Amino acid sequence: MKRILLITDLKLNIREENFTVLAADEVKKNPKKIFRLRRNFFSEIRFYTYDLSLLRYREIWKIALLFFKGQKRYLCDQKGNQEEINWLLCLTKDLPRLLYEFFISLFVLVGTRSEILKISKVVNKKKEKRLYLAMDKIAYLRTDHWAGLLCGGSVSHIYGVAKGIVDSGKRLFFISTDRLALIDKLKCPVYVVNPFRRIRNLREIPEMVYNQELFDEGCRIFDRERPDLVYQRYSRNNYTGVTLSLRYKIPLIIEYNGSEIWVARNWGKRLIFEGFTEKIEIMNLKMADLIVIVSEALREELLSRGIRGEKILVNPNGFDPEMYSPEIDGEEIRKRYGFGDKIVVGFIGTFGPWHGAEVLAKAVKQVIQKNSSTRFLFVGDGVRMPIVEEIIKRENLGDFVILTGLVPQEEAPKYLAGCDILVSPHVPNPDGSRFFGSPTKLFEYMGMGKGIVASDLEQIGEVLEHKKTAWLVKPGDVQELAEGILKLAEDGDLRNELGEKAREEALKKYTWDKHVRRTLDKLEEFCTD
Repeated sequence: MKRILLITDLKLNIREENFTVLAADEVKKNPKKIFRLRRNFFSEIRFYTYDLSLLRYREIWKIALLFFKGQKRYLCDQKGNQEEINWLLCLTKDLPRLLYEFFISLFVLVGTRSEILKISKVVNKKKEKRLYLAMDKIAYLRTDHWAGLLCGGSVSHIYGVAKGIVDSGKRLFFISTDRLALIDKLKCPVYVVNPFRRIRNLREIPEMVYNQELFDEGCRIFDRERPDLVYQRYSRNNYTGVTLSLRYKIPLIIEYNGSEIWVARNWGKRLIFEGFTEKIEIMNLKMADLIVIVSEALREELLSRGIRGEKILVNPNGFDPEMYSPEIDGEEIRKRYGFGDKIVVGFIGTFGPWHGAEVLAKAVKQVIQKNSSTRFLFVGDGVRMPIVEEIIKRENLGDFVILTGLVPQEEAPKYLAGCDILVSPHVPNPDGSRFFGSPTKLFEYMGMGKGIVASDLEQIGEVLEHKKTAWLVKPGDVQELAEGILKLAEDGDLRNELGEKAREEALKKYTWDKHVRRTLDKLEEFCTD
């Protein structure tokens, strides 16, 4: 029987005996696994990904696969593309590519520094505002270097804003690093500009070199589409929205969801070129005609960085009232997992450090000890999932908990509909700074009309009202969370009343249509003032 080693950056459920499956993140965090597996000989060694053309560190992965013992080695993707790997190709193609990237990275850094200085002078000299135009056509720039995203808060947000723009009667087109989940439903053009054409094996440098590539391609697209406005979801080290808005003399809206420097320091790896990132962030914020943020905490941060308050709009996230509705039938989900008439407590998310999924996992035992007819449904996956799995295994809670893994965004409402209680157990920032998020799940929960138990944390505690639209608990407090869940599990009338009031509040203030209307009204007011 052929023995196959499969390394993947996707979430796969493979149970065949002849497959050894290894997560790409595992290999990155623990390279010793390579040496342990070298004791084995495999018929095939494969690296499986979403799209080979969007695979970061592609040549590095090829070289890594050569260190395993095997007969054949391949890079493969979901689209059916396959590339063979061997030492000859490595020496004649892959290593020269790596050397080339290291060499030109020096020129990229020098060029980026020069470009920052040049644009910053324009920004500093710029006194007058650009004239307000009709804004009939909007260009949406999505420049994150993430590929294959099918679910999560960013997917909800991008689709929600796009739908709000289309529903308002505006024309819209996207320029993106990848295809976008749900956007096909809106039937608006999506131009994909691959971010890894020149550099893909280094940290941060690909984002910088992408500015020129995207500007060149963007000009060709803009000449054809003739937009009246640029809307950019800001991403690390990207300033293409600035250069395109200057080139075509049209307004620029920056959607700013937090400092990439802070995110790297607290939730990831510290940046190598932090100084560049800082200058690019400030340049975007100063050049924008309008900055849309989701919370007062972010407004406070921007004011401390010298950004003028009159061009900042605090605009919380929202939800699609047709997609997230009490009318959605969750019976299929309840049958699939054998919930019957049990009370089901649900959580959905990408299991980020701020989501508090592990806090909910710790609360499961306390809830079950007092109400054994309760079941828990964790929908999604992410960096904190291993912690959640370890807690459930250690406490022997497997009979009471379902972990679904990632589900496509369009299927999420069915999973929420299959629950009786929805939980938003967010935790404070690790450095003690203000929690700056506006969780999309919160508004989607409200839209479903279900009883909510949530952390009383910054905007979450402002949007929700204790005992009126939700049951609020102290952030990170396992016991309070468990007590809140038990309270709603035991009181169906209260649960239903909170859910109804929450949906009423969400419809009144937090639909994506209202979110977009606030943005466009603010821009019109600011540009014509």
